[in-house]
Amino acid sequence: MRPLRVLVVEDNPDDEALVLLELRRGGFRPEALRVQTAEAMREALAGGAFDVILSDFSMPAFTALEALKVLQETGRDIPFIVVSGSIGEYEAVDAMRAGARDYFAKDRLVRLGAAVERELAEARARRERARSELDRTLLALASEVLTEPEDLDERLRRLVWLPVPRVADWCTLRLYEKGLGGLRLVALAHPEPARAARMWEVDQRSPLTVDMDFGPARVLSTGESELVEDALARPRPVTHASEYVQVLRELGFRSAVHAPLRGRSGVLGVLSLAMDGPRRLGPEDLSFAEELARRAGLVLENTRLFREVQDAVRLRDEFLTVAAHELRTPLTTLRLQLGSLLHHANEDQLAPELVTRVERSMRQVLRLGTLVESLLDVSRLTSAEPSLSPERFDLAEAVRAVVERYAAEAEGVGCELRVSARPGLWGRWDRARVEQAVAALVSNALKFGPGRPVEVEVTREGPVGRVQVLDRGIGIPEEQLERIFERFGRAVSSRSYGGLGLGLYLARRAAEAHGGRAWAQTREGGGARFTLELPLEKEERA
Repeated sequence: MRPLRVLVVEDNPDDEALVLLELRRGGFRPEALRVQTAEAMREALAGGAFDVILSDFSMPAFTALEALKVLQETGRDIPFIVVSGSIGEYEAVDAMRAGARDYFAKDRLVRLGAAVERELAEARARRERARSELDRTLLALASEVLTEPEDLDERLRRLVWLPVPRVADWCTLRLYEKGLGGLRLVALAHPEPARAARMWEVDQRSPLTVDMDFGPARVLSTGESELVEDALARPRPVTHASEYVQVLRELGFRSAVHAPLRGRSGVLGVLSLAMDGPRRLGPEDLSFAEELARRAGLVLENTRLFREVQDAVRLRDEFLTVAAHELRTPLTTLRLQLGSLLHHANEDQLAPELVTRVERSMRQVLRLGTLVESLLDVSRLTSAEPSLSPERFDLAEAVRAVVERYAAEAEGVGCELRVSARPGLWGRWDRARVEQAVAALVSNALKFGPGRPVEVEVTREGPVGRVQVLDRGIGIPEEQLERIFERFGRAVSSRSYGGLGLGLYLARRAAEAHGGRAWAQTREGGGARFTLELPLEKEERA
């Protein structure tokens, strides 16, 4: 016989016995509680779980329609069947409209067992649909919370409130701390602030250790979830700390599920759902907790990886800064020595081959110096906007000066460097920054388009001065047009083409610092077009 928890709303004990007898004939083993007032029914529903409610239609102090209202106040889905000796057709219709699932005359109870069987199946199906919808809603909200641009601790604090109280009475999230030797409580949702504060206080003094063979400690060590349907039936507590055990008793802890927060390196912590009252958590609650923990674990793992990347980037920047400073001094000395040697070589009319070699050495030292200055610039720009020292000068004149400095390098790679510059494009800019940006564009064109002409055009486009560098080199894939302006961004392998991937990044930062912009485009027939725009002074715009 199948067990059946029945709430009988009836004033007559004999009639109660009659319906219970019919249920036994239908294959049930009923455990019944009889009430006959609204207050008693509310108390019964608050303290117990029932599979079905069988109610008389009319009693001296209570009716089936009033009983239906009491049930609906709880929001619980329990099949409600009217069993009455005096119900007529109109009353039955009223009861069905009010929410009753079926009705029977007391002298015709033969079908009662089959009706209860049917209603139990339908109620189970309704609950499963409702639970599935609730889980989808809560998990969607969890994804939104976990991806919010907030501090991780705040996101976890919001996360644990999602299943409370619709799935569980309270929820906790603990993370493993190696230095602590246990699980640290990082988020707790409980509807009673005083009890929540008490648990926080005790957890700070006596966190859960990892040497227990059940509860969160076991989940942490095995990576397997745990369903505790009845905590009172467990032989030992979840912790050695007596005051922690006392707090759990004060909370009325009865049932729980524990799910692991998984990361790539193992279990990061444990998410727990718990019930205080008579309702027990079940397999569907465990599945929900596992999915919630899986999503939280992914966020924790991503956060850990992001922090590791940030640390690695910080260490790289620190190394670059130190290395650049260490290289700067000997490079300066070497440049001065080569300059002096070149001066004497020209003055003493030494062999042309020797002079050429010294000039080549000087160019390489200057190039190395530019790379070192770029590294220092990147280090400074990581934490602040570039500082500017504006002065008034002609953009065309500055561009021509840069091109002249690259004449030898252009000749060395077989490029014809053509310049078309409109004079009189005046503005107030930082000359060093502007020349650095133009130099980056010219150097880039020579590097990726050897043996082919490079054109440099300087024009006025309304309120801005525009510098364009056009080459016929290897070109740039569309998807790389923005990436090449990122710090250390490259469109090709560093093994095939040298450089640090900083020139275009610094060029764009310099343009933006002046209120301008820099970008790249592909050219029809091959090659690329790099453009630098800078705002002209007001009188030039007229």
